[in-house]
Amino acid sequence: MKRKLSLLLVVTLLCTLFVMPVSAAEASDYSDDEISVAATSGSNYFSKITPMLNSLNGSAAMASLSSGSCSGNERSITSVSVYCRVSSGSSRYTLYVISPEGTTLSQSCGTSSTTYNFTGFNGEDPKGNWTIMVVSNGVLTTVTSTLKVNYNYSF
Repeated sequence: MKRKLSLLLVVTLLCTLFVMPVSAAEASDYSDDEISVAATSGSNYFSKITPMLNSLNGSAAMASLSSGSCSGNERSITSVSVYCRVSSGSSRYTLYVISPEGTTLSQSCGTSSTTYNFTGFNGEDPKGNWTIMVVSNGVLTTVTSTLKVNYNYSF
């Protein structure tokens, strides 16, 4: 009885696989306009941390951060944020962010740790070397920054 059921099941499965074959002649009835390939797109981000940046009496302390590999061929930045962890006793400072395309944006910063958002990079390609620079507006500023770049991509 089990053999008969197994055989019946196998025959049924084989029949369903070959019931509606499509020949090459039938497939050629479709024009190129009817066949479409979905474009691959999405969003991604990368995040990099600077070493400790120490700015003394207005001198610049900077770090270069590589984006690494970025998804897709066509990329576009949607947002950039920099979290700055400020050491206690630090002076106020100015934060500079320089994109791989050379766009430079700055933000006057206080003495507490916080996140700064930048929209001036939107639409640029995120791939390449980014520069984070800190310039003390007082005696000493010590900051460790985390750069996060969100972007859309397509192939």
